[in-house]
Amino acid sequence: MEPRRSPNRQPILPRPSRLDVGALALVGLFVIVAVVGWSLVALAEPAWLGGSFSIDFRIYMDALDRWLATGEWYQARQLDGPYPIELGDVLYPPVLILLLLPFKVLGPIAWALLPLSLVAWAVLHHRPRVWALAVIMACVVWPYTPAKFVFGNPVIWAAAALALATSSGPLSRWPAAFALIKPTVAVFGLFGLRDRRWWAALAVGALLSLPFLELTLRYPEVLLNARTNPVDGRGGILYSLQEFPLLAIPLVAWLGGRHRPPIRRPFGRRSG
Repeated sequence: MEPRRSPNRQPILPRPSRLDVGALALVGLFVIVAVVGWSLVALAEPAWLGGSFSIDFRIYMDALDRWLATGEWYQARQLDGPYPIELGDVLYPPVLILLLLPFKVLGPIAWALLPLSLVAWAVLHHRPRVWALAVIMACVVWPYTPAKFVFGNPVIWAAAALALATSSGPLSRWPAAFALIKPTVAVFGLFGLRDRRWWAALAVGALLSLPFLELTLRYPEVLLNARTNPVDGRGGILYSLQEFPLLAIPLVAWLGGRHRPPIRRPFGRRSG
């Protein structure tokens, strides 16, 4: 939209629409809620917050050590029929081992900061419109989104793959295939489905799984036998729904990016 000009030829910026003003207000509200909420958590439960840092990262490092020592990736209790999910259970396919190995040296901070940087880069790169920024802030305020980075849950790497997939150029679309490292969020990995390189990346992922074929074939059994944890409600093939807002962030930034044509409202103003 070209700015209007006054009679003395000075540009006049277009007035923000009610949609933009409302979205800006939502962004401000979400920022306040996030800051106040996590400040209260830090003040009320500092021991919990400190003890929770990289807790999921440590679980998978323990699983890596178990695999290196015995060849076992899953807990024995996960392979004996239905089981309630408990702290320490492994809910990822064993190909995750290849991603974990370098972080035995790099550590938990690099494990969390690298995907966080990629997701943040995607948002900055797309320069989302105000409505998209409001949706992104809602996803950020969702408690499980920051918690996944604090805990070091491997799903943050699925979000990083999607962030790369929304870029332009050689990394466009196909990295989304690596979001399938967590099959329970596979719907997001379909972002690059129409790109032939996506299928090539999927084939690479399958080849990388071959050294762990026996354990990989047991993954569906492990996942389907998982039963809901009464503490946090996790369990079964839908247990990843809580992570969908995190994975939506780069896709919303791409969809609402300023490089894309704006989404038309169905009932716009008619010119007189």
